[in-house]
Amino acid sequence: MNTVINIAESHGIELYSDYEWFFSFTNSPYYSHKQLSSIDIYPKRGVTSACSPVEGTVIEARKLKLMEDYFLAIKSGNRETCVKILHVKPAVQIGDHLNLGDEIGQFVWSPFFDFWTDLHMHLEVRPLDDRLRAGGAYPIDPKFSLIKYSGKKNNPNSFRVEMKSDRYALLTPNLKAPILSTPLALEFDDLQLFLEGGLPHYGHGAFWTPCKNVPKEILESLKRSIQIDFVRKGYIHFFCLNSKPVIKGDYYKGIGLYLNDPHIKIIPRRIGELELEVGDEIFCDEILKSIRFQLLL
Repeated sequence: MNTVINIAESHGIELYSDYEWFFSFTNSPYYSHKQLSSIDIYPKRGVTSACSPVEGTVIEARKLKLMEDYFLAIKSGNRETCVKILHVKPAVQIGDHLNLGDEIGQFVWSPFFDFWTDLHMHLEVRPLDDRLRAGGAYPIDPKFSLIKYSGKKNNPNSFRVEMKSDRYALLTPNLKAPILSTPLALEFDDLQLFLEGGLPHYGHGAFWTPCKNVPKEILESLKRSIQIDFVRKGYIHFFCLNSKPVIKGDYYKGIGLYLNDPHIKIIPRRIGELELEVGDEIFCDEILKSIRFQLLL
């Protein structure tokens, strides 16, 4: 890692990410991502080497049984806790001490991934004696600070297709998104709520806001389109219906939004069924309507 940012803390363990990498608390169908108790950290696209997001000592490093995936456990500090890492083939051994940013292995394509998933590491903070199972991770306290759009508008007016593959397309906003946010937000007076998650295909998502105490009237307005699950220090987790987004007249699986990533990921229903072309322009309102947030516009 070059420049790092402290993105979260749990049970006294600080978790970091490279400043140029992106991350998500919510963009996943798995249980811990619905409880604010795990993080996925994605390298800059094209990077394959994984770096340690924490200082500590390796206490477990192995391949998972019956599948092509790997598990690392790192003990940090003196607490009876550890950091669980999945989806990285270890280049370290039990007993190795890790400094922040040390190389720990290579990202792998996991059988847990969907076809549109980018390489990433999955992180949880867990009890030392309960390291691997799907449930039981400790809640995470996000530590990064959202940076708002400047000016009167919270969103770009439109996006252009920057990259297209068989698995997804990446849209780039015509207004540069602030770092440590996402490129899509809703605006209530001068309060901006940044959308994060896989919408609507994972059935849940989140809003992030610099305001730690979201006004009641804003929450009531949000409830017109979504089912709010819980609210915690500027994080609003919600459930939504799995609908069929339509963009430029074609059906899609959904969109992906990640923190510290300026792109919107457009996901086709099946591999190779992506009708968009590089250079196509898509307006912001059309994207929001496609994921059923039209009541909030």
